Amino acid sequence: MNSESTTTNPVWTRFLQEQGAQFDDSGERIITFGHSEVERYLIKHGPVITSLSHHALLKVSGSDAFDFLQGQLSSDLTEVNENRAQLSSYCDPQGNVLAVFTVFKIGEAFYLSFHGSLQASIEKRLKMFVLRSDVQISDVAQEMIHIGFAGEFADLDVQRRLSTKIKETYETGMVQAEGMQNICVVKVPGPYHKYDLFGPAEEIQQAWIKLRENCDVTNTQDWNLLNIAAAVPEVTTATSGKYTAQFLNLDKLDAINFRKGCFPGQEIIARIHYRGKVTKRMLRVRLDELVELNAGDTLTLKDNADKSFKLEVILANPDVLSGTRCLAVGTLKSLESAQGELKTESGHAAVIEPMPYSITDEE
Repeated sequence: MNSESTTTNPVWTRFLQEQGAQFDDSGERIITFGHSEVERYLIKHGPVITSLSHHALLKVSGSDAFDFLQGQLSSDLTEVNENRAQLSSYCDPQGNVLAVFTVFKIGEAFYLSFHGSLQASIEKRLKMFVLRSDVQISDVAQEMIHIGFAGEFADLDVQRRLSTKIKETYETGMVQAEGMQNICVVKVPGPYHKYDLFGPAEEIQQAWIKLRENCDVTNTQDWNLLNIAAAVPEVTTATSGKYTAQFLNLDKLDAINFRKGCFPGQEIIARIHYRGKVTKRMLRVRLDELVELNAGDTLTLKDNADKSFKLEVILANPDVLSGTRCLAVGTLKSLESAQGELKTESGHAAVIEPMPYSITDEE
């Protein structure tokens, strides 16, 4: 097992090792801080903190940065400023989602946070379309360390310990506490108050220590349970380019603006929105058995008539006490015809849970 990543800031990696972090073979993802079962249990209520520095972070700057991104992303960047971030997507000409971004702004520069497995391909693709524009795109993941903090009263901890008051989802701002003023805080969707923090390694260390006074640590993997609870899709190399934006519920998450100008895939995405019916949606599923599922896998469920239903996994994780939770794309009409209760292939119960937002076409 590698103890240190070749892509993660070495100062930050050493700090995490001092906190007891144990890494996977990539040296980037934390598998545990030494108490894996406790770390997963603590996710349920928090407060918990973890490192998310394995995620990609691109800085887009230059006098043409806004116009460039406005023509590439599915959201309306006029709504992004130093106090407001947003969820967005980057699609191919067929309307298939290549990446899902959290977009925020510091000064005149835009930042795109997304799954680290896509860093090289997305950076290369974006640069292909810069042409003669005054746009600079750079990988700043080592310069701007990314951590996550969440809990039922995490908003109060951010306010009291970082002197920063950020209450609304996708509200953003700079930390006001002394010695941490280059840290940007973004409130992101979660089952309770959940934050992404980005900043220089030395300052992020100070923020970690301050927040750690009233929280516990958790590993990288179990943090996924918060994203599953919020039903926010994560696109990886296994799922990039496979689903239209609506299949990942991005229209229901305000990640698509149908009134802005053109962007890649806009015509197809708009046609589905105005003329068609969305046949597939991302659903949240709870399984009563522990099943090893990864992004891109097929999950097969059966009803009481032994009819099979295939769903495609977007994100999955062992649940807090037992079983598995996942986000998966399924065909709505087919699932509506299911008779009785759903089960896994081995006969354990499977439940399609209510979503935290409406996914019907009528609403």
